[in-house]
Amino acid sequence: MRFRRREGDRVLVVGIFQSPGIGQAVLKNLHRARFRRAAAIHASTGGRPRVEEYGVSAIDGATAALAVGLAIGAFTLWQRGILADFRPGMLALLLTAFALAGALSGWILVRLLREHVDETWLARCASAILPDETLVMAEVEASETARVLVILGDVEAEAPLTFAFRSPRPFSVESSTRPLWEERPSIQHLSENAAQLAGSISVSREAQPRGQSFLRRLREVEGALEWANTRLTMSAKMHHAFTLSAEWLLDNAYLIREQVTDLRRSLPQKYYGELPLIASGPEAGLPRVYRVASEMVSESCGELGPEIIRKFLVAFQAVTPLDIGELWALPLMLRLQLLECLRALAIQVEQQQSQSEEADFWANRLITAVRHSSPRLLKMLEELMERHPEPTAHFASELMVHLHDEEAALPVVSGWLERSLRAPLLEVMQQEHRRQAVQQTALADVINSCRLIAQIAWPEFFESISWAESELAADPAGVYARLDFETGDRCRTAVEEIARWSKRSEQEIIDQALALAEAAEDEVARHVGYYLIDAGRRALERASGARVPLAERSRRWLRAHAAGVYFGSLLVLAVTIVGAPLLFIAGAVPGVTLGLLGLLLLLPASELAVLVVNYFVTSILPPQVLPKMSFKKEGIPNDCRTVVVVPTLLTTPDAIQSELNRLEIRYLGNTDANLRFSLLTDFADAPRQSMPEDKEYIDIVARGIEELNRRHGAGRFFLFHRGRSWSESEQRWIGWERKRGKLEQLNRFLIGESAPELEGFLCAGDRNQLESIRFVITLDADTQLLRGTARR
Repeated sequence: MRFRRREGDRVLVVGIFQSPGIGQAVLKNLHRARFRRAAAIHASTGGRPRVEEYGVSAIDGATAALAVGLAIGAFTLWQRGILADFRPGMLALLLTAFALAGALSGWILVRLLREHVDETWLARCASAILPDETLVMAEVEASETARVLVILGDVEAEAPLTFAFRSPRPFSVESSTRPLWEERPSIQHLSENAAQLAGSISVSREAQPRGQSFLRRLREVEGALEWANTRLTMSAKMHHAFTLSAEWLLDNAYLIREQVTDLRRSLPQKYYGELPLIASGPEAGLPRVYRVASEMVSESCGELGPEIIRKFLVAFQAVTPLDIGELWALPLMLRLQLLECLRALAIQVEQQQSQSEEADFWANRLITAVRHSSPRLLKMLEELMERHPEPTAHFASELMVHLHDEEAALPVVSGWLERSLRAPLLEVMQQEHRRQAVQQTALADVINSCRLIAQIAWPEFFESISWAESELAADPAGVYARLDFETGDRCRTAVEEIARWSKRSEQEIIDQALALAEAAEDEVARHVGYYLIDAGRRALERASGARVPLAERSRRWLRAHAAGVYFGSLLVLAVTIVGAPLLFIAGAVPGVTLGLLGLLLLLPASELAVLVVNYFVTSILPPQVLPKMSFKKEGIPNDCRTVVVVPTLLTTPDAIQSELNRLEIRYLGNTDANLRFSLLTDFADAPRQSMPEDKEYIDIVARGIEELNRRHGAGRFFLFHRGRSWSESEQRWIGWERKRGKLEQLNRFLIGESAPELEGFLCAGDRNQLESIRFVITLDADTQLLRGTARR
């Protein structure tokens, strides 16, 4: 990804030559390369500077147009035959009017159409040139700087001194001074400020959004960063010296671009309407979470990490809990705030780089003036004082570095700087060095924070700091804490929706759901999720006074009548597709032919109907994640003991050994103490109930299971097997109901049912280890169980 180039960001590239002839040749080369805004300034020993530009000047254009206007006037009067009708004085007046009109038109036209170097820059360069010098300049887009430098340096006789002057910055410097921190607060101070902030903010969902959208803010930040990056890159091409802060910005440009791209992709178009807004004060109308993120970045001095974020949020929410949506928006707001800090720092760094290059230029001018004479030095110093009536500390520091061994120039320049800065230069330079060190640290901290925030696992982090998560974990059924993240997120989304529809707080909705679960007698209804994402949802909405939107009521009705709506829509659409063309030709075609055409059209019409209906169904009714539990963190608990079963057929010794090996691999990736593994086997279909190889196959698989138990610990592996039964439909001896029958018999065995067909069902393994098995995971023979998958 590349930053988009800002139009109009122009640069004046300057080369200083000692030979006028070389300067003129370079100017010609610039003109041949189609750099129209180019000029040369020649300064002779005793004369005034002379500006040379290619192209028609405004005076030349006016002169030519004057002659053309005079000729047109004379021709017009002569053609109409009225030359003799006027007195000589009147005739002269008319011809003069034609000439002046032509001259004015020509002057205006040339001024509008001719490209030339800005007169302000010409005047500034003319005042800085010294005798016997030629200054060649080209005003170009920043991206063309490298080409101009090549042309300026493409001379054999001498190597020019090159400088660059930038157009005024498009951003205010005042807004860029905020993110400089000299002292880092302690965690205790951070927590105190977070609690104080929470108590000082009042929010309202009725407040009107104020200010720019987040996407517009991001575009402005991107523009400033792109502008700074372009200018610093240009300085690098000109081989100017860099501060460490500038090197940090250029070296991490790729990271900043990634951050901007990711944030633009993640930010919704509209965020204000979904987040609580600050109700009063100077920041009224801004999202509260944006203020929280701003204070967090400011209080941490841009050095964010998981623990700092956690401490700040814990202290803040101890006073005022943040909504679920605000916590989810926090990572985006933090990244936006960090990018805004980077914007401010980048403007500062570019400003300093510009001042450094300006100091380089004026140091060269002063040193060169000293080589001529003392009056020249004083005159150049006067010009410098006029250009920089209030020099900055950075400019002064850089200028003194360049002049440190110039005995003639140093006293007068240092005296002027001390008078302007009202402080000793040594103290100014020391303070400037400290400020640069603070800036470099701040820049490094902000860039590292951008990198760290992108690496945080936000779903897990959200659950650790969400007050809603801790409240819902008080589920009377004790199930919510074991839900996987996607199911828990469905519950939290339901809390947000009901709170929005009922105009009540999320805390009130959670309390209402917990109260309903506490009052329920049914085991299922005692789970808080029953009232958030299951059949109890309507009861919770009635209790909270929610006004369900029409769109949501329509979706619920469609889900309740899914089969009828789906197949009915297919029928109506297919009949419409078939019937419309048939009605159009009904009067011109016999009935039998019409019927045959209808039958031919039915198949493609039904295919088209299926495509159309499926598209609308998936658009109107988005898929929902099925509720499930996850034990990824602490493992499978004792009350959720699980057995993994693999239904398979005993066909050959090699196939049996392969199944045993795959069962062991599944175990090695999932070694939970409460997880068991088993093969659920049948013999292959046969013409008789018993076959000669049956006993051999059973012995092989049973010995394999026992070997796995010896290798990995007793009670881990099991073998379930059953004999053949006669199938009237197949007219063969097969395993009863095949796979479905095996699983049914397994479930009956696990719940302790006694039946003749279950005698001998367990062929290998300790039966006591199968007590209190609650869940069964069924895998096909060719399906592996990846590491940690069983916990999910």
